[in-house]
Amino acid sequence: MKEKLVGRPSDGYDASASGIHRRAEEVREEAEYASALRDELFGAFAREGRPMGNDVYGAELDKSFPGLRDAIFNEFDAYIGELGHTHEDMRTSAKHYDIARRQSER
Repeated sequence: MKEKLVGRPSDGYDASASGIHRRAEEVREEAEYASALRDELFGAFAREGRPMGNDVYGAELDKSFPGLRDAIFNEFDAYIGELGHTHEDMRTSAKHYDIARRQSER
């Protein structure tokens, strides 16, 4: 007779596919939130134009501004990309755990 270990502690790692799915959706929501923040910031930069002013100091800072602005958006994009990959990886993991659990219940 085959013993079912579902719901009981085991010597191995046990994961809940539904829990992983739930956390994956939280990661997706975080990616959407970060995308909205990035877009809002992009709009602010577009509205403000040259925020450094027209004095000597502003002119000097204005030289590095495009690079700094681009670096900010590159970091946003990298973070959003990582969240997207994490979301997909978690969904794949949940699918595999679900398959393994169903097979162990046979």
